[in-house]
Amino acid sequence: MGEFGWAYISGAVKGRGVTNAVQFLESAEGLLTGSHKFTFDNTNDNLFVTGSVYVSGTLHAQTFDIIKTNVVELSSSGDSNFGNDPADSHIFTGSVTIVSGALSRHYHKLLTTPYTVEPYDAIIGVSSSGYVSITLPAASATKSGTQLIIKDEYNITRTKSGGTHIALSGAGGDTIDHQTTYDIEGSHVALSVYCDGSKWFIY
Repeated sequence: MGEFGWAYISGAVKGRGVTNAVQFLESAEGLLTGSHKFTFDNTNDNLFVTGSVYVSGTLHAQTFDIIKTNVVELSSSGDSNFGNDPADSHIFTGSVTIVSGALSRHYHKLLTTPYTVEPYDAIIGVSSSGYVSITLPAASATKSGTQLIIKDEYNITRTKSGGTHIALSGAGGDTIDHQTTYDIEGSHVALSVYCDGSKWFIY
């Protein structure tokens, strides 16, 4: 054992600070210490930090949960993505201002029918020359204030007698301006509807 030398420890090595304090050097080559602002709950696997955290690399998180809701500023350079599924819902309280750039809503080019509108559809461009059948999502499962634009992009005059009209229907007995089906006829027609959470209305 002589070739490795010997190490002698006199007494137990103890940390300092409050219970659960994470230990750090209080100065260069100084003593270990702890703070009530930097603690670890070993029972629940929770790390608590009071103050600012600066990360020079990439921060990866399984879940990002803002506990304090009055966030003053959320800043990011480059593209940002919220959610990973069309069914995800993001709620903002207050006004949303776009300083520069544009607001893009989900667009669906309708080539074949019948088609049931997805909850996230905002604009449907009809690109079919024949009869078109569109069913709205269930009003009870749609957030009040949801709006939908239907625009005929095909260059024909649509008539019900000719079998080229667009038939818009509610789901499960839902009504559109108190009608179960609304027929759209004419040239280059467009229709806008909104939901109040129980019915659909034209506006």
